[in-house]
Formats: sequence, C-alpha cells, structure tokens
Amino acid sequence: MAVFYYRGINFAGEVIQGIHEAQNAKDVADLLKNKGFFPVTIRKDPLYTLFFLYRDFILKKGYRELAVFCRQLAGMVEVGMPVVECLSVLCQQNSHAGLTRALRRVIRDLKRGFTLSEAFRNQPGIFPEILIYTVETGEIAGCLEDILKKLAVHFETMAKYRERLKTSMTYPAILGVVALAVFYFTANNILPVYSHMFEQSGIYLPVITRIFMAVSTNIGRYVLYSLPAFFLLLLGHYKLKRDPEKAYAIDKFRLSMPVLGPLQKKSTSAMLCRVLAILISSGIPLVKAIEVAENTQNNQVFKRDLQRARENLRMGKNLADSLRGSSFPPLMLRMLQVGIESGKLEEMLFKTADFYDNEVEILQIRFLSLAEPVALTLMSLIIGFSVISIVLPMFNMYSLF
Repeated sequence: MAVFYYRGINFAGEVIQGIHEAQNAKDVADLLKNKGFFPVTIRKDPLYTLFFLYRDFILKKGYRELAVFCRQLAGMVEVGMPVVECLSVLCQQNSHAGLTRALRRVIRDLKRGFTLSEAFRNQPGIFPEILIYTVETGEIAGCLEDILKKLAVHFETMAKYRERLKTSMTYPAILGVVALAVFYFTANNILPVYSHMFEQSGIYLPVITRIFMAVSTNIGRYVLYSLPAFFLLLLGHYKLKRDPEKAYAIDKFRLSMPVLGPLQKKSTSAMLCRVLAILISSGIPLVKAIEVAENTQNNQVFKRDLQRARENLRMGKNLADSLRGSSFPPLMLRMLQVGIESGKLEEMLFKTADFYDNEVEILQIRFLSLAEPVALTLMSLIIGFSVISIVLPMFNMYSLF
C-alpha cells in the first residue's frame, strides 16, 4: 500500500484534492471516477503527502465535534426534517472547516441519489466506520435517530477519554517548558557574562560548570539541529507505522510499559465493548461488528487479536472463546462469557464498557499523581544544575581573596 496525492475536477468545475492510501494510481483514479471527478494529478510525492497529513492533523475533526454532529442530526431527523435540509443547516452552523467541507460533499452526493451511509463512505478518512455501518443499518431498519443518539453517547465518551488525558499531561508539560526556558535563558544570557570573568580569574572550573559552558557555547546550534531532528523523528515514526511488523513491535512495547500499558489495554477494552454493543444493538452481525471494530483500531496488537477472533467466530466459537489468548484483560472475557451464557451479551457489553471507563479514569488519576512529582523533580534538577554551575566557581573565586 502507498499514499498518493490526488487532484480531480468535475463538470461543474469543482476541484477535489487530498491523499488516499491505495495499491496503485489506478485505484485512486477509480475512486475519483466513482465520485464523479476526472483525475488531473495522481502521484506519489512525499512533500505533498506530508503537507496534507499535517493539514489533516490540524483540521481533523475530534470526537467532540462528531458527538455534537450526531446529536444535532438525530434531533432534526426525529422531528421529520429531510436529511439534506438537516445537513445544510449543520453546514451553516458548524465552525469546523474540515467537517463543513465534508458535509457539503455529502449533500452533493445525496442530491445525486446516494444514501446517507454511501455519502459518508465517499469521504475517506473523515467519518469513522462505526458511524457509516450503523447509519446504514439505521436507514434499512428505519431507526436512524436512535442510532445517531447511541453514536453521540459513544463519541462523547471517547472525547472524555481524550480530554482527561490532555488534562493529566498539561501540568507536567508546563513544568517541563518552564524548566527548559530557565535553562536556555541561563545558558544563553547569564553564563556567558560569568564565563568571561571566570577565565580572567584563572580559577579551576568544576566539571559541572565546564559542561554547562560547553552547552552554552553550542546551544544555538543545538536548537537549530533539534528542529530537523524532530521532523526526521516524526517522519521515521510515520514510516515505521506504515510497516505492519515494525508497527506491531512498537505497539507491543507500548503495552508492556508500566502505567501506560494497562491504561491502553483498559481504554481499548472499553472502546471495543461499546463499539460492539452499538453495532450489535443496531442489528449488525457479530462477525461484521468485529470487522468494523478491527478497522477502528490503531494498535496493531489489538488489530491482530481481532483478526484472529473474527476467524474463530467463523469457525463457530463464541465471542469470549474467540478472544482467549489475546491482549484483552481476562476479566473482560469472563464478563463477556457471563453475558453469552445469560443471553444478554449486548447488555453485558455496555456494562463492561462502563466498568472499564471507570478503571481508565482511576488509572489516569494515578498517572497524574505520579507524573506531577516526576516533573517537579526534573525541573528542580535542571534549575539546580544551572544555579550550581554558576555558584561553585564564584565560591572558588572568593576563596582566592
């Protein structure tokens, strides 16, 4: 699979451009033709690819926007408004540029005769698969507003995960930035003044001061080199994630990390159970629900576990047995087994998701309680290193008088 930059135009003069993952350029051309566009440019270009990846990262819709979108759309559909009119209203009210552009394309496809789920599917990388498949089921069953309400709850829960994680990282990040700013200011503005005085006095400089002086002399070069180094690091990480085997090794290492590993396992378990519960309650077969859940996974370890589970389900095993030997917590499998035996799998999936939501919240609180003292200690060490490297030579100078 490769990432292609494409640009197309239709008879109305509308231009579409972006990136798409495909086996070859022909697949990208077929995608554009299916959407009613003629290919103008299709090429593998790392610079274009990186630009659009960066743009998508900046403009990418979040779970909060999806939750609001689903809830507003459900409310308007419930009172009998046509879907095209609903989406037109949402386009006018939405302040998110990326989502607004996508909704305009959805409206265009609906006017051409596409169903809502097909129109969502024609926007690759914008709407998650769980939304597409459940909306498709809701259209067939005539319960679109109920499906949208369930999706709104799901996306609100995912938004809470993300917000709690941001909150837990904000304080340590601020401390880290303050410590680095103090270090940079001392090395770039204060130490050069004292270093000239130390050299003239001819005193012996402690090792810590010599290290700090070396850093001070080259700090501009370090800052200059750090930017391309950071860029290359991001590019390298992106390339590694494109290789399934290397991505699997990276994700497996993450799961083995203290605190972060259990946090990811429990958050993934909660997300899987909620996704499966929503899909199954919408009437989607379990095997297809597992496939959709698999496609929503970014972690290669869990992705492979779900692939094996899907094959096991096709062989006739139940859900709990299909997931045995995976990276999912044993307690989750036991809860699923109880749901299967009692004939209330859907209800048990929702309860399991709520249980792991609480577990994730507890772990995030513990992580924050651990991160704060660690960040304070590191900040104290950095500032202390800066101060001691200046104070020690000054004491040596005073001893000469």
